[in-house]
Amino acid sequence: MTEPSRYEGPGSALDHRARAVPRSDRRDRCSGGGEGADLAQLSAHRSASGVGISEADDPLRAAQEAVERALAGRDLQAGDAVVLFSAGFQDPVGAFERAADAVSPARLVACSSDGAFTAAATIATGCCAVHLSSRRLRLGIARCDLGCELAGAARAAAEQARAQATAEGKGRHAALVLLSDGLAGDQREIVRGAYEVTGAAVPIVGGAAGDDLRITRTWQYADGASTNSVVALWIESSDPIGVGVAHGWRPASAPMLVTRAAGNVIVELEGRPARDAYLEARDRPLPDAQPFATFAMDHPLGIPNARGRYDVRHVLDATDGGLAMFAYVPENTVVQVMEASAEELLEGAEEAARQARGELAGPAATVLAFSCAARKPILGHAVVEEPRRIASACGTSRLCGFFTYGEFGRVTGSTGFHNASVAVLALSA
Repeated sequence: MTEPSRYEGPGSALDHRARAVPRSDRRDRCSGGGEGADLAQLSAHRSASGVGISEADDPLRAAQEAVERALAGRDLQAGDAVVLFSAGFQDPVGAFERAADAVSPARLVACSSDGAFTAAATIATGCCAVHLSSRRLRLGIARCDLGCELAGAARAAAEQARAQATAEGKGRHAALVLLSDGLAGDQREIVRGAYEVTGAAVPIVGGAAGDDLRITRTWQYADGASTNSVVALWIESSDPIGVGVAHGWRPASAPMLVTRAAGNVIVELEGRPARDAYLEARDRPLPDAQPFATFAMDHPLGIPNARGRYDVRHVLDATDGGLAMFAYVPENTVVQVMEASAEELLEGAEEAARQARGELAGPAATVLAFSCAARKPILGHAVVEEPRRIASACGTSRLCGFFTYGEFGRVTGSTGFHNASVAVLALSA
């Protein structure tokens, strides 16, 4: 097992343009081809879900090996899907194309990351994959370029994916998985657009794609690849589906009011420059020559929510006396500096898993997990323990996930974008 690469913290986000790499001549803004599984085939399909992982440093080999190990000789149907996460490859498009060919006639959903994992291994380079069988699931998949209208793109992708999954009728339970460009801007807008389709009854879960902290471009794949898009995977099932989200952080400062904000920058806290107020709340000066992002990694900001808990927001950088955030924090928001030990973060991951499993009648069959890259420096060598604990709490070894640039996890309410957290999707056995 390869030890995860050392986390050094992101720098300032760079402007990047969408680069679409379609598998065919189709160049629509949204890609949502394919049909939902025929109901008559559901009971006849004999394959079960599986996971696979490869640490190969060649992207094509890593994708091929991960897929082959996930499938383990199973027969694939057109209604099946394989979800793949790549790590350590600056341009994983070739890997995605190789995997897409290998899983045909099933369809591939994929994205880049800051590391990937199964219950058995955590890798900084390679691929992991999970097979979702149409034996008991109806799956719809769509990808839309984000452009400047994040909410509209997410809404369109969710609508197309839902239409495919429900073409032959609705199941009693549903969930929406989102994989977005982690550098696209205000990810809350993606949740807002998707929520217009899901409503309150259908939970949202997923993660923002990463690029191994290069902070240049991330990749998403569904019937083609793009650097600036959102992928929607709609799941319909006759059996319960569980979603959970938690983090393990606790407040370490007095509450502070955001008195001035602009975009993703908190300019002032309590009427003072936000950087100064943050350093004072931590009661610790910025070490010489240490990037601010690295310094702030283990002390994000927490926003009290209506459930009596905290939504966590990661500090990306300090700029002109302000705090540049990975997620937007509006004016008049109350924030507190947060802290956690490695064990507290592991307990948070277990809590997310328990929430997800609690929605099921028994142990999970398959789990998708999304853990923030910002948790890695505190977890240290214990980073390999996090997926193991999630899998154990869900009662299965069939787990696949990646380290994200933000997590989607909405079960109640209309908001659902998180930082420094863990989001878990559990599918019934």
